[in-house]
Amino acid sequence: MLTAATFVPAADFTSAENKTVQEILAFRLSLRSYSTDDEAIKKVREYRKEHEKDISALGEEAQIVCTNMLATAEYNAFYAKDMHAPEMEGILRPQYERLTAFAASHPIEKQNPWFTLTSADITNSMMQFLKQKEAINLGLQEKKDYATVVDKYPKMAFANMLSGYWYYYAPGIGGGSKKKARQFFSDAYKYAANDYERYYGAINLSQMNFEDKNKKEATRLLDEAEKILPKTRYVALIRKINDLGYSAFDYNQNSTREKLDEKLKEKK
Repeated sequence: MLTAATFVPAADFTSAENKTVQEILAFRLSLRSYSTDDEAIKKVREYRKEHEKDISALGEEAQIVCTNMLATAEYNAFYAKDMHAPEMEGILRPQYERLTAFAASHPIEKQNPWFTLTSADITNSMMQFLKQKEAINLGLQEKKDYATVVDKYPKMAFANMLSGYWYYYAPGIGGGSKKKARQFFSDAYKYAANDYERYYGAINLSQMNFEDKNKKEATRLLDEAEKILPKTRYVALIRKINDLGYSAFDYNQNSTREKLDEKLKEKK
């Protein structure tokens, strides 16, 4: 059963805006219940159209947060289908340009944390379509932005989760650290306030345990995630990847994914 908790750390969104953010998180989780990526893409587009007027009635910053989250959901579905899908840049770029324009006149100290985090999520995905120097600078800024939010809202699960991703995937020479990633994922799991955060919190911590060779705990946490959203192909995919000796984090890296996709085909 999906639930949308009311925990929101910021006071500058209205109750209606906070409610909409939580509803979109619940919707994003529901996308994992569909049997194909094409179906998930269709559902995102239908949701966006159905809720367009409601989102447009919100304040500008809340509008961007909501459209950030929907753009990320659509991008993720395309990436899951084909990591080279030509549609991905077209999904991200208009949103990236909109959030960048807003951030130019609204420094991070004045941003709602949901804006900071969902914008960083869009920016992170957009980096592959930018010049290398620009992408590197944005990556360093992303780290600082996450730190600003976590310092102010240490119990915000979404902030801890995104920080965990940053530290996991960033190269060590650039400040990355799997040890720090594990702590952030642990905190994200601990402070999860809705089913979306509980589901991904359990999965991320599961995969850190898998990499730490604690397979019993990794399996327990995957089982926990599956209780939140039963019998999804995503958890089933992670189990297959683990059976091959890799983590979901490995699968999310393009070079490894191509190899794993071949191995998964061979197992069918």
